[in-house]
Amino acid sequence: MQSRQSFFSRWHESLIFSLLTILGCFVLLTCVDMVPKVDENFFFAPEDPRFQDEQKISRLFERKDTQIIMTAQGDIQTPEYFERVRALSRDFEKLTGVALVRSVSSGPGSVREAQKSPLWRRLLVAPREGSTNIIVIIGQGASEEIVSAFEKIVAAHQKPGFRIRMSGMPYIVELIQRNLRTDFVVFSLIAYAIFGIIILLVFRSWIILWGTMIVCTNACVITLILCQLFRVQLGLLTANLITIVFVLAISHIIYLTYNWRDTCGGDQGAPTCVQDAVRLTFSASFWSMLTTLLGFASLLGVPARPLRELGISGVIGSLAGILMVYGIFPCFLRYCRPLAAAWKGAAIRQRSSFYAFLVKRKALIISGIFFFCLGAGLFLPRLNLDPSLLSYFQKEGEIARGLKDIDRSGGSSPLLMVVRSSEGKPLNTTEAYRKLWILQQALEDHPSVGTILSLPVLMAQARRFPLSFFFSWEWLLNALESPTFDEIGKSFITEDRQCALFLLRMKEEVRDKTRLEVIDDLKKVAVSAGMVPELIGGVYALQGHLSRLVVSSLIYGLGRLLLVFFLIGWGFSRSLKIAFGMIVAVGLIPLGILGTIGFLRIPLDIISAPASNIAISMGIDSMFHMVKHYRRERLTMTSAEAWEAVQRRLWKPIFTSMSLVALGFSIFLFSQFPPTQRFGFSIVLGTALAGFSSMLVMPLIAQFFPKFPPLRTLLRKERHG
Repeated sequence: MQSRQSFFSRWHESLIFSLLTILGCFVLLTCVDMVPKVDENFFFAPEDPRFQDEQKISRLFERKDTQIIMTAQGDIQTPEYFERVRALSRDFEKLTGVALVRSVSSGPGSVREAQKSPLWRRLLVAPREGSTNIIVIIGQGASEEIVSAFEKIVAAHQKPGFRIRMSGMPYIVELIQRNLRTDFVVFSLIAYAIFGIIILLVFRSWIILWGTMIVCTNACVITLILCQLFRVQLGLLTANLITIVFVLAISHIIYLTYNWRDTCGGDQGAPTCVQDAVRLTFSASFWSMLTTLLGFASLLGVPARPLRELGISGVIGSLAGILMVYGIFPCFLRYCRPLAAAWKGAAIRQRSSFYAFLVKRKALIISGIFFFCLGAGLFLPRLNLDPSLLSYFQKEGEIARGLKDIDRSGGSSPLLMVVRSSEGKPLNTTEAYRKLWILQQALEDHPSVGTILSLPVLMAQARRFPLSFFFSWEWLLNALESPTFDEIGKSFITEDRQCALFLLRMKEEVRDKTRLEVIDDLKKVAVSAGMVPELIGGVYALQGHLSRLVVSSLIYGLGRLLLVFFLIGWGFSRSLKIAFGMIVAVGLIPLGILGTIGFLRIPLDIISAPASNIAISMGIDSMFHMVKHYRRERLTMTSAEAWEAVQRRLWKPIFTSMSLVALGFSIFLFSQFPPTQRFGFSIVLGTALAGFSSMLVMPLIAQFFPKFPPLRTLLRKERHG
């Protein structure tokens, strides 16, 4: 009984924290939606001007551009092909949530009639006439499982000589969402395993492992719960949130544990060791947390919704990480003992040999870092900042091949252009029809444009009906707006006849310009045809503006972030030359990351773009700890001796943290989702650069940078001058 009481009295804090962790996990699993979600309007916040243009178009026209597009390849002239398309179309029509199906069997009625028609030829027949399209319009009441139902039907109809490929934004969004869900579950579990194994190998303590898992789990739970309260969903960028928060917390644990091991010795008791370690570590941890928080906060001003939500969740995770580490982990350290002499001696000998190798090759390593980063910077102009939609999927995968087929048969990304007459005249006249038809043909000649549906195409189709030449344009428009013709006219002309809509399916594979440059070209085409482009919308335009926002966040966001880090480093170190050394070492990280991406021609999408911000925010962490120890050692040593002492003492936690973060994020390289692979690659590269830069580059710059007198000395001289 007494032994049982002593057990609980000794371990009561750890047991309480463990029970609270279990309770937190239960609340998380029952009350928080942890399924990553993506939708077509996820890219922009509702108040963004670009998204408001999209809403204006929806108010002016009856939108029916939520479509799933399929291309059925085969011998389109045979009766067997036609019957297979008819059977496929009928199965689609039976699905709940399908508003309309258009194919060569449900529309023109035959392949030959589709080839003659100005409307059906553009909508259904591929340019090479080796396939036809099946257009399925999704209604507003469609369930989230409708894409899965489409896939089952397509799989049932696939036969030799009749191959079906599927595309459309609902399908693409669903595929992205599936990849994110898989990555979230699999990589979160693998991250726990990898981080746990490394902590156990480095510190050889089950208690430290136990405390690390409790701390990091609580940080993740609190972050996810608070994100839910702030209505931040798991999505494009926040699907990797657990791994990011884990790293934010475990970095503090590593430095705190190493300082605890260094302070334990002699006759000091364990509680005193823990207090000394906390006192020695907390200030540097606080400032590194602040810089990490500011790195995420720099994303809050970006209109792109995924970047803003990553910023919010990163700020929450940064605060949760440091609170959990210093609120929970010290109680676990109080129950630990330093390594046994034999283990400790073997570890010291092994690490000392590595440190000796590092010091011996210091000049070579520093030269290599500068050569690599500055050389990589030459390839910054080659960055692909507006990658194709196809880059979100593996090049040789079934999905990418299907998207390529759809792209070649008429385009894979919708663009909406609303035009009006430059003279302010209504568009229900013969003169207006002539101008609109000139615009239609000019747009079709652009290499990035695939299929175009528009008012002049509808009017040309209406003129094919017998005796249609007896009726005015207004009468024909009224007929097209009737239920007999599925009210299709309302989708392409406004009620006051002042504005018309052009629905363009844009090609992604052949594009050699940015999306916004292509859109500017199309606007010029509209002006030359006597029309004024009033509004531009669609996924193609939104992605173009999103890419521009990514560029601005990279250039201006990183610039502001480095300036803020310089000021914080100056205030923390109280030395201009140390602050300059910190900012040079940190500045090499994004230069190396982005330059390497440009050299390898890796697409820089919205998911992988924030990796530079995250890498430098975590990279400056070790620099604050080095400066903290340097200021202590400088009291009794010269500058060179102090930096050498700091390097000898902190190289172990620096490279332990670097290795742990790099291995943790390297699991993303095995994702089936290319943007996640690129995100992991960028973090791993940035982490490696951060470790060597903080260990070697910062002290070098800080020692040889010219020493300036303190600011108050300069002011005093000016006052007495």
